[in-house]
Amino acid sequence: MTKTLCDPFLKTGVIIARSGQHLFASAAALTLVAVPLAIIYSDRILQAVHQHFGMAESHYPVGSVVALLLFVSVVLALWWMFFRSLANIVDTIAGGDPFIARNSDRLRHMALLLLAIQLAYIPTAAFGLIVETAFKGSTSQVDIFWDLTGLLMVMVLFVFARVFRLGTDMRDDLKGTI
Repeated sequence: MTKTLCDPFLKTGVIIARSGQHLFASAAALTLVAVPLAIIYSDRILQAVHQHFGMAESHYPVGSVVALLLFVSVVLALWWMFFRSLANIVDTIAGGDPFIARNSDRLRHMALLLLAIQLAYIPTAAFGLIVETAFKGSTSQVDIFWDLTGLLMVMVLFVFARVFRLGTDMRDDLKGTI
């Protein structure tokens, strides 16, 4: 167990998992705070857009901005949950006992979270395009694509969840025979 606590990759994993949790929680909270501000200060925001882009014909789509902010906060909250599960798994590794049934459940949950994030990116990008087009005109473009790397990670996490489940079951079987 002492050996795992000295592992530089494990230490790095702990830092990344905890930092990710704090970063995404803070970002989600700030995004939610921006929702009422986007409504209350819509006139000032539109003036700033006119000054920045120099386009008098731009308009401020309040509903689309609010929807965009809400979708972004959902994506950030999903990432927070992902990093929370990752931090819990890393804690069990540091504790010297990662092959537990709960980690299998956590990995499966992380796979579902990544899938939900991939799906949430679609309407987020769509509202991003609506808002950018309203501000900048028809020259705007936001890429809406399906991330194959993300889908691959979803599959890898489902496989790892199954491996952890089988490892846990095999260890429990061994305990029963001794």
